[in-house]
Amino acid sequence: LFTSLFAGLSSSTALALHFSRQSRVAGALTPMYAAGILIACGTMFPRILIYGAIINRALLPALVWPVMTMAAVLYLGAGLIWLRHRRHTRVEQPELNQNPLDLKSALVFGVLLTVILVLGEWLQQWLGDLGIYVLAATSGITDVDAITLSLTRMSQGDLAAGTAVLGIVIAASVNNLVKSTLAATIGTRHLGVLVGIPMALSLAAGLAVAWAGNLGG
Repeated sequence: LFTSLFAGLSSSTALALHFSRQSRVAGALTPMYAAGILIACGTMFPRILIYGAIINRALLPALVWPVMTMAAVLYLGAGLIWLRHRRHTRVEQPELNQNPLDLKSALVFGVLLTVILVLGEWLQQWLGDLGIYVLAATSGITDVDAITLSLTRMSQGDLAAGTAVLGIVIAASVNNLVKSTLAATIGTRHLGVLVGIPMALSLAAGLAVAWAGNLGG
């Protein structure tokens, strides 16, 4: 679980993939793998707030509620799973073979960030807010950080704060949906259920709060 917490600061997708595979090797640990995936995915959201605080602090009042709502639902789900199964599982030697500081990953991220910045400006001019949402959903399939940084930066200009926040939440929701799919397809069916239900609740809650805030704004 501590591995999951810190993996969420670097790559929750890598952890979700690894734990999904491991659930087929050590099925008895499936509940702990599920709790770990939820913790890692939940830790992604405070990271989003850090980006907002650094780049555009004015975005935080609108961003904090949907982001922390999604994180809280995932942490709660992980906590409930842990409480129910903590007495029946034991981890002998957990491992995660992933280097988040690999230079190749950093270069790919830089290229992705540049592409998203260019596409974001173009799609906003062409399709307005809809273009931003389409870009956010597409980007969220592979990465949340790049689209978060891009939309936060664009919100310093002519992009409305509500649109930026909803776009970030959409990207995060799609990204977590991808991780749920990994758990359900690569991992065991039990893992897919344990991960999928909290993920779905988190997605619905975050989108509802962000949408309400966008309408209010």
